[in-house]
Parts: sequence; C-alpha cells; structure tokens
Amino acid sequence: MNKRNVYTLIIVMFFISAAYTMLIPFLPLYLMELGVTGKDVNIWTGMVFSVCFFVAGVMGPIWGKLADTKGKKKMVLRAAFLIGVSYFMAGLVQTAWQLFAVRAFQGFANGFVAAALAIISQSVDTRKLGMTLGFAQTSLVVGGICGPMIGGVISHIFGMRASFFIGAALLWLAGLAVWHFVEEKPVAAAARDDSSIMDDLRYAVQNRHLRELLLFFFIFQSAVLMIQPVTALYIGELQGSMENVAVTAGTILSCGGIAGALTTAFWGRFGQRKGYFYAMTITFGCAGVLMILQAVPDTVFGFGLFQFLVGCFIIGVNPAINAAFVKYTPENFRGRVFGLANTAQQFGSMAGPLLSAGVTMLLPIFTVYVLSGVMLLLVGAYILQRHVRRGEL
Repeated sequence: MNKRNVYTLIIVMFFISAAYTMLIPFLPLYLMELGVTGKDVNIWTGMVFSVCFFVAGVMGPIWGKLADTKGKKKMVLRAAFLIGVSYFMAGLVQTAWQLFAVRAFQGFANGFVAAALAIISQSVDTRKLGMTLGFAQTSLVVGGICGPMIGGVISHIFGMRASFFIGAALLWLAGLAVWHFVEEKPVAAAARDDSSIMDDLRYAVQNRHLRELLLFFFIFQSAVLMIQPVTALYIGELQGSMENVAVTAGTILSCGGIAGALTTAFWGRFGQRKGYFYAMTITFGCAGVLMILQAVPDTVFGFGLFQFLVGCFIIGVNPAINAAFVKYTPENFRGRVFGLANTAQQFGSMAGPLLSAGVTMLLPIFTVYVLSGVMLLLVGAYILQRHVRRGEL
C-alpha cells in the first residue's frame, strides 16, 4: 500500500469537494445576481447545470483512456489546473450566457476525481479497497459539508464572486500537492494499446456487471442532482422569503453532509464484509424512502431533519459501486472504467437538473423530491431481485 498516495489524494479530494460545493448549490442565486428573473431562473438553472455535465460526460471516456495510456497523475494535474481556470473565469462573468460558456469549459476540464480514484485503486490491497474508498468518500463528503457553509458565509459577506476566486485557489493548491507528493508507477506497455474509444465502450456494454453499474450510477446521479438546483428555492418557500437563504440552504445541505461523514466509513466496511450489492440495496432503498418523506414537512427544521437522514444512507452508494467497478475490471482498464463511470455520472448530473426544471414548470417543487425518491427505490428493488436474492452479494 502506498500510504502517501492515498493520504495525499484523500486530503486533496476534500479541497476539491469543498471548492465545488462552495459554488454549485448557489448558482440559481448567482443567476439572479446576473439579472435573470422569474420563471427564467428555473430554465437557466437547468441549462447552466446541465451543459457542464453534458460536456464532461462526452469527455469522460477520452480522459479515462488517456489516464490508462499516458498516466493518471497527468490527468489529475490537468483537471486541477483547468477547472481552477474555469472557476476564476466564472467569478468574472457579467451575463447568464457567459456563465453558460464557462460551465461548458468546466465540463471539458472535468475528470479529477475519476483519475484520483484510479490511482487510489492501484495503491491499496484489494482486501482493503472498500474501506479505503469509503475514506475517500468521507473526504468528499466532509468537503461537501464545509463547502456550502464557507460559500454561504463568503457570499453573504463579500459577495458570490469571491467564492469563485477562492474555489480557483483551492483547486490550484490541490494540483500542487498532487504534483509534489503523489507517485504513479510507469504505464505498462500493455496499456499502450491501439483500441479505440468505441472498443472501450463495447467492452463495457458486453460486461453485464459494468453495464448495470454504469446504469446505477446514471440513475443515482440524476436523482441526487434533481434536488440540488431547487433546494435553495424550496427553502425560500418554506421560510416565506429569500432572506439569508444562501446561509440557510448551505447549513441544511451541510446537515446531510455531516450525516454522510459519520456513516460513509461504516458503509465502506459493510460492503467489504457483506457484499457490495447488498450494501447498494439497503442504501438505495432507504435513501429513496427518506427522500420521498423529505417532501412532507412544511417547516425548514423538518426539511433539514430529513436531509440529515437521507445523508446517512445515500452516502453509501458511491463506495459500493466504485469497489464493484474495481472487482469487475482488470487493472489496465481502471482509468477507463472510472472515466466511463464519470461519463455516467455526468450525464446523470445533466439529466437531473433538466428533469427538475421541467417538473417545477408544471408542478410544485416538493414533487421533485418525490420523483427522486421513487427513482432510488426502483434501483434498490432491482438490485435486491437481480443480485441479492440470487446470492450474488
């Protein structure tokens, strides 16, 4: 086990997550600051969220293949620098269309976490993989806890643009840490193959387990990203005004992150001992039920309580799926499989906000939480029937 690689990347992933969540939950408010008003906020929120994820989804297999053939560390450094540039540019935009273009560039630069996870998977013994990926997920979650609170406070005191500049600085510092501390063994000659992106996609489609896991990732990310764009607006409805909504939304989103930080290591060990499909069944199913119940309270406190409970279970999905990816792929395909996983996540992240925008144009905001919960429940039921009851844990 290369402890320095693992520790460095886990710490760096904290800063990446914090930089991301400092900004993303508050994009609807930033659009208002740029002059978008009324129902147009929902439409522009869906567009601005989704364009980044669409471009990132297209680039995922390309960056994944380059990680396997040119080096995973190079891909981490590339992503850290370019995403930092995109954050800095976002702090300078003056119109919604400029923000849309910057988000598209951010999607092009994406791929940091996928390449980092590929390095981690090569740096630890397989027997400790579930627990190590659990700790990596904990780092992302704790960063996600700190990000909304920091971003909310900074935007409240200094304005939202300051959050983008600080996020850029965090990303560049993360890149410097990886450059100095992380070591990667030379790319094997076998990895320098002439296979095309289509060959990689065919391999994933023909591998039943990979095909299902990629679909699970897509649905999971769609369900989670459905609620992010509307949370600040929904909290404004619950409290009766948009006053201090950035701070309130940041605090409530952090409650779910705190719950995840407390439980993610447990889910990593649980999947390692009991089986990753068994862990997925419980986490998908319970998160789905609690997500539906999140639409019931008519107070900010009740909403925040269910956000905490959702976080206890939804956090266990990622380490279980990531560990299953490693189990069903050879080492020289790890960069590509995490690149494909990133594509599935990004397309899910694109679909979620668009679906959310469409729903809120016709129905009340709380129905987004109901639909999200139903999607998670259906995946949990499928895994139970398809894998757990057949003894494939």
